[in-house]
Order: sequence, then C-alpha cells, then structure tokens
Amino acid sequence: MKIIRILGMAAALALAASCTSSEESFRTETRRFDQTTERASVQLNAELPVATTPGAAVMRQTLVDVMDQAFSQFDSYEGHRQFPRYEGDINDSEALFSYYEQQGFGLIERLSKAFCEERAEGIRSSTTLTDEQKEEYIAETPRYGFEFNLEKTYETGRIAVFSSQNYIYLGGAHGGIIGAGPMTFDKQSGMRIRDFFEPGSQEAMQPLLRQGMLSYFGERMAAAGTQLEDHLHLKDGLIPLPQWAPQPGEEGLTLIYQQYEVTAYVDGMPEFTLPYAEVAPYLLPEAKADLGL
Repeated sequence: MKIIRILGMAAALALAASCTSSEESFRTETRRFDQTTERASVQLNAELPVATTPGAAVMRQTLVDVMDQAFSQFDSYEGHRQFPRYEGDINDSEALFSYYEQQGFGLIERLSKAFCEERAEGIRSSTTLTDEQKEEYIAETPRYGFEFNLEKTYETGRIAVFSSQNYIYLGGAHGGIIGAGPMTFDKQSGMRIRDFFEPGSQEAMQPLLRQGMLSYFGERMAAAGTQLEDHLHLKDGLIPLPQWAPQPGEEGLTLIYQQYEVTAYVDGMPEFTLPYAEVAPYLLPEAKADLGL
C-alpha cells in the first residue's frame, strides 16, 4: 500500500499596481494524495483557494462542492450519494482533505472488491475453462481506479480559472475522463461565470469551429487520408459548442470537447484555442468585460 500526502501553498499571479479591490489576488493550497492497494487505486491532486477574501471564500465553497460530488457520487447516477457530505469547517484543510481521501478510497475499494468477487464467481462457474485458466483469469481481474484533478490554470485581475478533469476506471476495456471541466470565477464575488457566447452564435461561429477542428485532426487526417466529417458525429452538419464552458487563457478561449461528445473514443477529446480577437464578436458584453476585451 502506498500513501502520499502533501499540503502546500502557492501565491497567485502578481497583479498590476493599478488593481482595484475587485482585482485582489489570493493564495491557493495544493493537496496530493496517492493510495494503492490490491483492489483499488485513488489519486487526489487538488488546488483550492485560501479564503483570504470574500470572493475566494465563495470560490472555495464551489470547488469543495465539485470535489464532494466527484467522490460521493462515484459510480452512481447524479444526485445519488454514496457517503455523507463533509460537515466540518471547509477551511480546516487537513480535516477536509482527509475526510474525502478516507471516504473516497474506502468507497472505491469496496466497489472494486464487489466487482472482483462477482467476476470471480462468474469465472468459477464456467464449464468451458480449466481450473488453471479460471485462476489465471481471476488473477488478471483489474482494480478500480480514480484520479481527481483540480487546478488553477489562469488568473487575471478580474477572473480566476480552475479546471477539473478526472480519470475513472471501472474494470472495462479502458477508462474515461469525467469532471466539471473549466470553471471561470469572478474574483470579487466568487461567483462562477457560465455564459460566454451570444445566443445563436453557434451557426455564425462555424468557420472558426471548423478551423479549430482541422487544427486538432489535421495530422491524423493527413496520415489516414480522411476528411474532417469522417471523424465528427454531427447533427445537421453543424459543429456544436462544447458542453463544458470555455477555458480562458493567455492566448484566447480554449474549447474542450468531452469523450464521445462529437467523435469516437479513439479520437480523444478535441481541443483548440480561439484567439480573443477572432472570438470577441460572438461574446456576450459581460463576458468581454470579464475577459478585459
């Protein structure tokens, strides 16, 4: 069994001297946890704001909720909890992280054990396998795995961007990426910014979206002699905006499509960045203000 715990602090990006109170910086703390047993493997890599400002306190609560949902609803439908929410002080970092590490790992190990026992029972009941083959297949039973990843990816005087992309494996042919994706927050209020694009902009943005998809698929299209349409599963021939919110960064807005959202598993998660100058005409006025455009 391997267990690693690290709790660290990271200063936020330096801001210009002209920043107002709404552009306060804030500190973050990072937790690393890695535990592996015969039946399960769990990793936690989490970066949370320290509640040094009212906005940071609101952001922290939202991101703790993201972590809570990821662990407590592991392998269950949305809204069905596998263990109770942490009820202590969310600013008590040691207690907070320890709770989800212990509860999350215990849950995943129990589910993995049940999966292994059920599979072993099925293998042993086989009438076509030899005893040697049965024990070999049982020994090869994979364990459940979960990696929770939450990190700050970008910050300006006005906004802070976090991203959560988690890996889950339930003993099948391959694992999958799940999570909340990019999350952008107003630093003064701490509220999440969810709306970026003007209503109905999907059709007008088709040239930009196509250009982005070509940048993602270009090499594999050239290697396989395929067309973009051979890789995309589209409704009415239109490339949709991704279900995840865009991820602001230094160069522009990055769009990330989840597995199976527009293409097959083998083609991964299409991702590309639209420069601010090109995407600005399609943004809501409030989004432009938040992004400093």
